[in-house]
Parts: sequence; C-alpha cells; structure tokens
Amino acid sequence: EQIRNRKLRQALSIAIDWEEFVRVLESKAAGEPAMSAVPPEVFGFRRNGINPTVYDVVDGKPKRKSIEAAKKLLAEAGYPDGRDAKTGQPLVLNYDYQRALTPELKAEVEWMVKQFAKIGVQLELRATDYNRFQDKADKGSLQIFWWGWQADYPDAENFLFLLYGPNSQALTQGNGNNTANYQSPEFDKLFEEMKYLDDGPRKQQVMDQMAAITQEDAPWAFGYNPYAGAVHHQWLGNVKPSPQIMDRLMYMKIDPALRAAKIAEWNNPIWWPVVLIALALIAAVIPAFRTWKRRERENAARGLAASGAE
Repeated sequence: EQIRNRKLRQALSIAIDWEEFVRVLESKAAGEPAMSAVPPEVFGFRRNGINPTVYDVVDGKPKRKSIEAAKKLLAEAGYPDGRDAKTGQPLVLNYDYQRALTPELKAEVEWMVKQFAKIGVQLELRATDYNRFQDKADKGSLQIFWWGWQADYPDAENFLFLLYGPNSQALTQGNGNNTANYQSPEFDKLFEEMKYLDDGPRKQQVMDQMAAITQEDAPWAFGYNPYAGAVHHQWLGNVKPSPQIMDRLMYMKIDPALRAAKIAEWNNPIWWPVVLIALALIAAVIPAFRTWKRRERENAARGLAASGAE
C-alpha cells in the first residue's frame, strides 16, 4: 500500500506542470520549478540539482517526464486510466482551497484541475474560509492542498522541519508545522543530525540524502522558486531582495549625507528650459499680435471710407 501511494504521488508530481504555471499564470520571469524543499540562497541548495522522479536529464538540462510516464506510474499504483483496477470506479481526490473562489483565483484552480485530468484523475474542489481550512489542517483531514510557508530564518532547518515526522499536525493536534503529515524514519534520523550541523561538507551530504528521500516519496509537488527584484536609491543599504524574509526593514541602513547630497544635486534648478519656453511663447504671440494690429488698421480705414461716402 505504501508503494502504491508513493507511485500515485509521483504520477501527480509529474502531471503538475509548474513550467506551464509560471509561463501562463505568473509570467515568464516569475521563477523556476523547485527540485526540493530547500530554496535558492540557502546553504544546501543545489543549483544543478534535478529531481529524478519528475525530470529526465536532456543535454544537461531538466526535462519534465512525459504524461505517458505519469500514466504508467498511475497504473502501477492500481489506477489505470484514472480508475480503480479492482472496482472500476474513477479516482476522485479532494482539493481543499483556503479562500473563496474569486474570478481572479478561479483560473488558478481550474488550471490545477486540468493538471490532474491529464492523467484521468478527477479533482473535486472544496473551497472553505481560512479558519475552516486551518481546522481541517490541524486534524489532518486535508487530502490535497496548496499552502505557503514564510521562513523565520534563512537556514535549511527552517524548511526541512516542515517534513519532520514528529512535527506532524495530526500527531501534535495542530501544534506542528508538518501539514502534509509526512512520516519517514530515515528522513527524521537525518534531520535530527542535520539540525545541529554547521554549514559544511557533512551537512551538505546529509541534506542531499534528505532531498533524495523526499524526491522519491513525493509528499509535496515542490512548486517553483519565485524570483525577487527591487529598485532602490544608492543611499539605502542591506536591501538585497528575497522572497524568504519579509521583515527586512530593521536591517536596512541609510546614508543621510549621501541622500542629502543627491537630493541637492537632483533638485538644482535648470533654467534654460524656462527661457526656451518663454522665447517660444513670445515667438508665437508676436505674429498673432501683428495680425490683430493689421486687422484693427484695416477696420479703421474701412470706417473712415464709409464716413467720407456719406
């Protein structure tokens, strides 16, 4: 049963095309598919690491496995063409969504339904308010869902503990952060070693093993790593953009002297455009004034001629 469930998760991980999601629903420059739970800029992240469960390597680059490969895994899990091999009933999975389906979000949810449909799996939507969603998460009654995590600190431990067995929400009555309720004794043993290791070769080795375990077990469809960018004045420091940490304000620094100097430089008045505009106005007014004076003289002359005729 455990192997069947793993193959089912692997099939779904292949079917959910994150490259398409980034291209269609975000933007071409929004991010890149994630290969593991550890994001970029955190020690242990492998820039060239490829999830072998979901991707083949073609010319040194990852290429998502075909839908045929996903269907083969689905059949091996006991659901050929998305139907239970024993009963013939269609496989229906519940997708819990923690917000009301506004028109803006509807496209995202419909996209997810289509990903499952590619391999014949039906996805039933169960949209709820956030409080109800959290209650279901605390009880471990969620089946498939999309949730986020904001890192408290940029260390791999703060991401990998989301898959640590003792942190399971179902086991801790909602006090843990392992919402997927993933259990792997091998992963847990490595995590307990890793969390006390300083950054270095041994920690990297342990993290590589943990990544391999989760890639094969596929408790998550890892989604994508979003890009981050920022524009700021040169007098502002410590502002390297990152989607991981949002409370950066306390770390920013300002160079008041440089700020004052730049403002004075940029605010130094430039008068030549004013002079040019004034000359242009004069050049436009003079012909109009001359035309008006000429018409006045012509009208006066016509008035005198009329008086002489009388």
